[in-house]
Amino acid sequence: MSKIIKIALITAAVSAAFMLVFMQNIQKTEKVVIVEKDIPAGTVISEDAVKVVDVPASAVKPNYARSLSNVVGKVVKEGRVRGDFIPVEILTSKDSQPLGPDHAVMTVSVTSVEAKTLQSGDTVSFIVFDQTGSKVLDGFKVISVVKEDSDKASLILNADLNSAAELVPYLKLNSFKVVRR
Repeated sequence: MSKIIKIALITAAVSAAFMLVFMQNIQKTEKVVIVEKDIPAGTVISEDAVKVVDVPASAVKPNYARSLSNVVGKVVKEGRVRGDFIPVEILTSKDSQPLGPDHAVMTVSVTSVEAKTLQSGDTVSFIVFDQTGSKVLDGFKVISVVKEDSDKASLILNADLNSAAELVPYLKLNSFKVVRR
């Protein structure tokens, strides 16, 4: 084999190795909402206070807001500073009432189909299932509906402590169905 062909083959092999290493180091990214300017607790989020950016998927938690429609017009219960991500559980609607001492805010993951007809202010019930049958848990008030992607959504709910505590085991087992009342 001529010397030029050997050099060309070696160069091609080295280039392929570099390309393989480069492709393995490319990270997947996801879109998330970050704070553009400081937002004090209790403030309604305006469109100029936030923006959507791509960040490495490894830095994104499932509860982070993914689109401006998830946050604009909502009130933050906790202050945020420039560059912060916005967890959906710190958001509430402008017209929601403060929680009493016997109430809790909880986040429930649902399908986007289940969330499609729900909105802030609705009251929902949960039909829960176990080996003994099913029962209905009532009185959960929807604070916010957050669409995470085309398949998943989260409901931010206001519930009395007893109802919330009764629902939690069924959430862990994913043995529930949400219904609008």
